[in-house]
Amino acid sequence: MEREENEHQLKNLTELNQSTFSIRAGQPDLSTWTVVNSARQFIGTIRDLLIDEQHKVRYLILNLTGNVWHIEEREVLIPIGAAELHHNAGEVMLPNITAQQISVLPDYIQGNAIISTDSEIYGHKDSDEPGKAAKEAHGSYAEHIPFQVITRVYQEESEAENAFKLLIKSGFAESDIKITTYNPLNSVTDLLGNTNTQYLGDSSRDEFILSLAASSALDAVLAQQLLNNTI
Repeated sequence: MEREENEHQLKNLTELNQSTFSIRAGQPDLSTWTVVNSARQFIGTIRDLLIDEQHKVRYLILNLTGNVWHIEEREVLIPIGAAELHHNAGEVMLPNITAQQISVLPDYIQGNAIISTDSEIYGHKDSDEPGKAAKEAHGSYAEHIPFQVITRVYQEESEAENAFKLLIKSGFAESDIKITTYNPLNSVTDLLGNTNTQYLGDSSRDEFILSLAASSALDAVLAQQLLNNTI
């Protein structure tokens, strides 16, 4: 299958159930857990987990069968850092997720793990802490569901900051904009979502993901035009 220009194939990842690795005592088995949004509406179930060569969980395999939005029933990949694990309820929450964000994710096919490089969902680090810091700094969209989330990836922090200032100058609310530092070399997380710092990589390879929650189609078009001039 030919990949789109904005798609990236993940390598050296294995489904947990197809590996020799077994879940240690005291760690939750997320398989079959329910996945919900912030309103606790049903999105799907976790069929399995993708783990790396260090047996660290990288992605949840989400089966969309029976989802509340009635979008195509298929499997997609969700990075572990984008999810909140609610152990007592046996469920995974994807905060502020929208049908549009899920709809544009590539299909997951066993043995061919693909992610979209321009999706905000894949902009999350596999550690929860940077995401929490970004939400506190720039707003988490908690008070409204955005019409569309616009994202751009910058190689330099100064470029992301300049884009942020341009959006503010053009009338967008600071609470609707987030800048998240992302380094794929740093993404090592265990089944409980804990980061193992011994694997942290070279910070010089950090990228900076700017996300804007556009509240209308007009805002989305304006943001796209503004941000296209910053890359």
